[in-house]
Amino acid sequence: MRRIQIVLITFGIFGFLALARAEQVCFEVQGMTCATCPLTVKAAVKKLKGIREVTASLQKNNAVVDFDSQKVNATEIKNAIDGVGYKAIPQVCNQNNKG
Repeated sequence: MRRIQIVLITFGIFGFLALARAEQVCFEVQGMTCATCPLTVKAAVKKLKGIREVTASLQKNNAVVDFDSQKVNATEIKNAIDGVGYKAIPQVCNQNNKG
């Protein structure tokens, strides 16, 4: 019984640490003009280490990225989007610009 408690506590601590590093950043993405553009943005961002999830929307002209801040930062994500020909402008994440 004591062994189970130790295992559960250990998983709880490490789970908390993993959540502490999770961050989200949102960008307006200028220059997307067709259905392939969001796929290009997603592919560029996913090449970076520490990316958990990427959504990009042509209709909203935006990208929302969940990432591990210990492995990558918002500037690197912005540079990845800019590097494939778009202009990423950081925004405050809210319900209007998510996915």
